[in-house]
Amino acid sequence: MKIFNTIPSMILIALLSAGSALAQRNAALTENAALRYWSGFSEVQDSGITDQQAKELNAILDGTAPYDDSKYKDLLEKNALALEIMARATSLPNCDWGLDYGLGHDVPVDYARKALVLGRLNVLYAFHLLKTGNKDGAVRALAAGLRFSHDVGNGGSLFATLIAKDLLTSHLRAVAGALRLEQLSTSQRSQLQTAVARVGEGLDWPMAAKRDLEALRGDYAGNSQTSAALTRIISSYVAALNDESKLPALDQAVQGAPQELANVIPNAKRVLEQKQDLKNTLLQTRAALQ
Repeated sequence: MKIFNTIPSMILIALLSAGSALAQRNAALTENAALRYWSGFSEVQDSGITDQQAKELNAILDGTAPYDDSKYKDLLEKNALALEIMARATSLPNCDWGLDYGLGHDVPVDYARKALVLGRLNVLYAFHLLKTGNKDGAVRALAAGLRFSHDVGNGGSLFATLIAKDLLTSHLRAVAGALRLEQLSTSQRSQLQTAVARVGEGLDWPMAAKRDLEALRGDYAGNSQTSAALTRIISSYVAALNDESKLPALDQAVQGAPQELANVIPNAKRVLEQKQDLKNTLLQTRAALQ
């Protein structure tokens, strides 16, 4: 009889344990910035632009053309909700895009394309706020944009990392522009210093490259020679992205690989150029903030 008396208690304990585990999982989900970013993506309005508008926008983001608020004010007002969702999400501690690299070439990258649109809108939004005299709002937008841009590259491929780099440099140039053209308060400068400091050394280029290259394994699983060549290339590629002096060893590994494999290896020199460009932009922005 005692056994039957303990059964309800055991069920209750099991239910409480299951409920606690479920609560923890739900808490982890609600603290995942990526889920909020997806909500922001879904609210983006009228993001399609012509080739000429794309050129003008790139010039603004590169800092080679002035921002014209009359051209972008309406677009930014339509996307105020998407930008606010993104900014609020950057306060969350974690960002996990849930990428399954077991899919090989089929790993989704659409989130990175959507992030590029939203991130560029955010730079324009910061310019808009500065134009209207809302310096506090502009600083908040730039700080959020830097965090968002860094999150875009979190756990992603080289493609996502390149987009993250593009967004980071655009926001960093916007920060430098704000410092140059506006009289920012000590508090505003401090917020930007903190945001730039959180970027750290930039992005994890070696890991992104390794993910991309490892995704090729399924294509050569039945060919031991090509598979061995891929292993050598992965090791050399990661080493080269950590230390540019290792590039000759990578070139040798690629040249010694079967042509079908060599043809699909990303150009490491160009990746290193992107990595260096971000590093230089970070150094310049940090110096301007001193």
